[in-house]
Amino acid sequence: MDIEKICVIHLNQIGDLVFSLPLLRALKDAFPGAVIHSVVKPYLKGLLEDSPYVESIFIRDKSYTGRLDLAKRLRSNGYDLLISLARSQEAMLLTAMSGARKKAGFVHFPWDKVLDVKETVAGHNCWINNARLLEKLGVNIIKNDYVGLLKVQHESSVRGLPEKYVIISAGASRRRLVKAWDEEKYADVIVSLHREYGLSPVLVGGGDTLECNGLISRHLSESFPGEKIEVIDLTGALGLRELYPLLERADLFLGIDSGVMHMASAADIPVVALFGPTDPYYVGPQNRESIVVRKDMKCAPCYLNRSCKDIDCMRALGADAVMDACRSLLDGKK
Repeated sequence: MDIEKICVIHLNQIGDLVFSLPLLRALKDAFPGAVIHSVVKPYLKGLLEDSPYVESIFIRDKSYTGRLDLAKRLRSNGYDLLISLARSQEAMLLTAMSGARKKAGFVHFPWDKVLDVKETVAGHNCWINNARLLEKLGVNIIKNDYVGLLKVQHESSVRGLPEKYVIISAGASRRRLVKAWDEEKYADVIVSLHREYGLSPVLVGGGDTLECNGLISRHLSESFPGEKIEVIDLTGALGLRELYPLLERADLFLGIDSGVMHMASAADIPVVALFGPTDPYYVGPQNRESIVVRKDMKCAPCYLNRSCKDIDCMRALGADAVMDACRSLLDGKK
């Protein structure tokens, strides 16, 4: 079967998009003459605009007319292969309506009946599952991780950054409270990083993390009034294209399991990732300069069980253990 046109329907989260990069690379390697189109949510478009693996990007619009127009556009393109990484009813309807000669994706009864090739999902959405789907399609995988595959040609609009800084991505929105770590402990580690390595904290995150990052800043000022630490709080102020250049220049990333953590890992900077309810086997950072800090517990990973009130897997992580991980990476850079 000759493959000249390929479409990939992506999942909706930042980390899932980063995990799809080696899939796009494998498709481009296997079918160098093929045109690849990506279907993404609007806020993710910026992460693919400069990608050498994608020729066109289509947006998944929430409106009825937008969805209908997208379905018509996909069908008119006459794809030889369509891969849906998303398993939702909407994604499967788009897949069915595309009329692609071969349709591939993941098991999700009954919507997966539209697929010609399907694979089960183990654990989380992640590169491991994407790789298994590629293998079922007979596509060889040359690069087995996303490191270095995220290409964003964008000059940051942020001015006045310190020469040396650590990106802090606490990421604890109300939807992610089961992943949250204590703001006081973040403050403790930030002070140690400033004292020992001269790193200034740059706080990042979406608008829904304003409260979390605000608490970190407050603990720094109230618990360490004698420390002269310049806190740069960019919470809610950056798009993904603006954020990535900051990650590339950072001396260290510290934060919970999140899409921003995977962006930092793709940029191949030192990453200290805090894990509790999720499984680093599936969704841990992929670059070598990374350390996962977690506590072995019988109930973990629980895959984000929102009924958990104790969240001991995160509360048990001590500031000393996290700082030791930071030291291991930073001392290795000297």
